[in-house]
Amino acid sequence: MILRSILTAGALALAGAASAQEASVEFNLFEFEGAYRAQDFHFDARYTERFGIEVPVPFSVSVPERGDVALIADGQPDGGAFVKFTFATDTEPRQFLENIQVVTVSIPMAEEAEDPLRTRVAIAAQVLQEQLYPRAVEGFEEPRMLAVEQIDFGDVTGVHLIATYTDPAIGPMLLRLTAMLHPDQPESYVTISNINLDLVPVEDGDTLAATLTGRLLDSWVYP
Repeated sequence: MILRSILTAGALALAGAASAQEASVEFNLFEFEGAYRAQDFHFDARYTERFGIEVPVPFSVSVPERGDVALIADGQPDGGAFVKFTFATDTEPRQFLENIQVVTVSIPMAEEAEDPLRTRVAIAAQVLQEQLYPRAVEGFEEPRMLAVEQIDFGDVTGVHLIATYTDPAIGPMLLRLTAMLHPDQPESYVTISNINLDLVPVEDGDTLAATLTGRLLDSWVYP
């Protein structure tokens, strides 16, 4: 059940390769040969009790860590997100690598449909394309939607939208909007990821999964 729009994953590979060729920086996320660590974050009633932040839907993630990358975790950041993780180079001057923020969303269960899951995926894809994508690229240059498709993260069914744009302050960027569908209720989350293509040269699905935000999404669990 794959929904694709505008361009294929091949176009994503070309976009990533072009940005990598143009980059003239020393840091490259994919050249790291050491082991990754992980910091577990549990968003549940205990999180609410400890930090006073209401959790709309309990979930947990493992956030990747490594020695040359700084992690900044922000609960309830500006803009209405539930939580935000930002990754940057650990040495000065700090350079932005990736970020991911989590916002709430409600996707109907579509129980009356002939194929409820397929219908939910289609609804989620429509929400990403028509509501979230225009807001995510507003004010940036050369926005280009590349693909919308279903992608599963373990037991969690996801739908992601892949696009590129140019940030005048950073350079070529990859945008990934991902609806993480809760299996038992409409209330779920959408994640918004931004990736600096000069320092994280995503070329295909494998390199996208190997990004810091990709690793975080792959660890997503609804209890």
